[in-house]
Amino acid sequence: MKWHHWVGIGSVVVGVIMLGAIAPGVSQHYPYYNNSFSWGQTGRDGRPGRDGRSGSNAQAQTIIIDGTARTFDLKGGDGEPGTDGEYGEAARCSSYWRRPEHNIRGADGGDGGRGGNGGNGGDGADVTIFYQQPQDLSLIFIDNRGGEGGLEGRGGYGGQGCGCPYSSWVVETCHLEEVASNNPEEKPRKEERCTQQRYYCTPGHNGRNAPDGNPGRNGTPGTVTLIQNLTAIPTDNPNTTISLAALERSGTTLSKNIWRSPTGLRSKLASGSQVPDTYREYVELFTAPIQLAWAADQPQTAFNQAQFSLSLGDSRQLAVQQSGEAWLDYTVQPQGNGFQIQVNRAMQADEATQLIRQGLRGTDRDLTFSILDLGPRSDWLDTQFMVTYRTRNPTPQFREGYTYETRYSGRLSPEAVQQIGSEYQLRLGDLPLAQEYFQSGMVVDLEITAERRFGEHQTQQVIQWRGALP
Repeated sequence: MKWHHWVGIGSVVVGVIMLGAIAPGVSQHYPYYNNSFSWGQTGRDGRPGRDGRSGSNAQAQTIIIDGTARTFDLKGGDGEPGTDGEYGEAARCSSYWRRPEHNIRGADGGDGGRGGNGGNGGDGADVTIFYQQPQDLSLIFIDNRGGEGGLEGRGGYGGQGCGCPYSSWVVETCHLEEVASNNPEEKPRKEERCTQQRYYCTPGHNGRNAPDGNPGRNGTPGTVTLIQNLTAIPTDNPNTTISLAALERSGTTLSKNIWRSPTGLRSKLASGSQVPDTYREYVELFTAPIQLAWAADQPQTAFNQAQFSLSLGDSRQLAVQQSGEAWLDYTVQPQGNGFQIQVNRAMQADEATQLIRQGLRGTDRDLTFSILDLGPRSDWLDTQFMVTYRTRNPTPQFREGYTYETRYSGRLSPEAVQQIGSEYQLRLGDLPLAQEYFQSGMVVDLEITAERRFGEHQTQQVIQWRGALP
């Protein structure tokens, strides 16, 4: 079958048919054409499924055993399942269409909706049991499992796209053309001229199948705590902050509840109990008196404002942290059922920041920088030095003036530092620098950071020097 389009009569050949001249006619008679290049109406995407609600957490429970059999359902609530996602809508396609004078593409099907997530299971209840006789535990049935997570919703399938009734077709366009005769007395005759053009149809894509939702998480089982021969958990006082003066005068007492975590709970409770096999068991209230012993040569009264932060740990150990303007060197020793804090040395914090510069000595690789400590505790302090060594660029900048370039920045090795009494001699000539940076007259900028430590305390002091090398 041929499709003929008569363009006109004349001596000019019309070889192009405008798409805009065809699209209105196609759209008017075939409403499923959205434009001149596609046909059918794209399907709607399916709506996603609803997430399931999470289960409720079970409330904590305290049980005082009185010798009667009892059952406790303390399980967390189950999560609800997620709902399925909707299917994607199939593309709406015309049952018949003319062969247009352009390529066309079928409409796509809608994507499926994602499945809803399952709700999380609720947590099981934490249970505290007070009892006297161990055999009475076998009368108690407990189920404190976590709730089960809800099932995931299924993802919806994608809708079907529009197919192609024809994969390709040929449209023939013809026109009449006047052809002059060789005999001038004869009138020109009309001849039909035709051209053919092949067009193609691409089928629309099917919508994408949506993924399933995620299953809900199972709830966490509750814990079980056993406390024998008590009706309440004792109140403990494991932490305090106290001044040195108060600690020396009357001491202090800390207390802490001690627990352990054995296994075998299921064998203690009623048969079939749904509980974790590991449980928490009360051991005792650990009480520790704490005293101070002053063994330093310095008078104690000068350090009375020092503060101690004390804390008892689960393993019956004492953690100590000292703060304030005083620096104390101390040890912690067991003493009877408690502890003794013995202060062996004491200094004020500002005694660690009394360094002054003495200047440069020597030349080239023998260059040293001397620092003097005016404080009385040089032999107590662990002192290390960081050095930044900069040299001045020979040509000044227009705005900035002379600038300096860093040649070395790092920690001095212990071998490069010599301490003589309260004086520290820093061997700068040992720095890994070229010889030219130690030449006499070179202008350098030094930044020296002293890090000083005493026991658990530390501080820093920065010393700067700028000038020409000797």
